[in-house]
Amino acid sequence: MTITLYERRRNLGLAGGCLWLIFVGTVYASWSLLTVRSGLATSLLAGISIFAVALILFGVAMIRGVLQLPFLSAANGAGGQKIMRQFGIIFAAECLAIAAMSIACTDSHHWIFIVPLALVIVGLHFLPLAKLFEVPRYYVTGILFCAIPVATMLLNPSSAHVGHALSWIVIPSVGCALVALATAWAGLNEVRRFVGASRARLSRAAQTANGLLPLNR
Repeated sequence: MTITLYERRRNLGLAGGCLWLIFVGTVYASWSLLTVRSGLATSLLAGISIFAVALILFGVAMIRGVLQLPFLSAANGAGGQKIMRQFGIIFAAECLAIAAMSIACTDSHHWIFIVPLALVIVGLHFLPLAKLFEVPRYYVTGILFCAIPVATMLLNPSSAHVGHALSWIVIPSVGCALVALATAWAGLNEVRRFVGASRARLSRAAQTANGLLPLNR
């Protein structure tokens, strides 16, 4: 008994995407919290860093778990290529939108908008990915990535500070980083369940083939 090529690719892609979320989220949180320069910010950064390291180890273990599963390699890979092309288009649109927004904000001397609006654009890119990769939780991730920066800009003046850092930068960055880490944790747990269920099916199939289990079980 084997898993399909689609299952293998999907779970490897999901785990790889989770590792990317962990990396980007931790970098954003670290950069923002270091500028705050307070004891509470340092403690929060330490907690986020420890959680991120644990998630990275978890993610590496899940990728190894998927790679160890036997799979049916004769399947048609055209579907996977189509998905990757669509992902490339979405990613390119995201990068172009962020670049255009950054140039416009810089030229108009509204650089304070760059970080929150970049996070909104990142949030919007999660919405088509939810359907493309069949990961409904990305809808929630995308909505939160949009809502946190918008709420921050509406509820705080652009000159407001958190410690030594501007609130329009630190609050959206840390808030979205926590959302990214939570999304990664949920995604890796989905891969964990897949690996566990696949191993159980393979074990039952092997025991049945060896006559240790009746065929109707």
